[in-house]
Amino acid sequence: MTRKRIILIVAGILLVALAGLVAYQFTGGKGYSSDMNALRAQFNADKGKVRLLVLLSPT
Repeated sequence: MTRKRIILIVAGILLVALAGLVAYQFTGGKGYSSDMNALRAQFNADKGKVRLLVLLSPT
């Protein structure tokens, strides 16, 4: 395989991955839940793992 061919294959794979990421981003992905009990249960179920809770505010 020539170097040019390898570069084209890698570029093609990156292009397909980027297209998939853009499609996922614009379809909304997974929705956010406003159920605090589900959040608490999942947070407590992940005991022993690294947990990160991010609170977002529109202002």
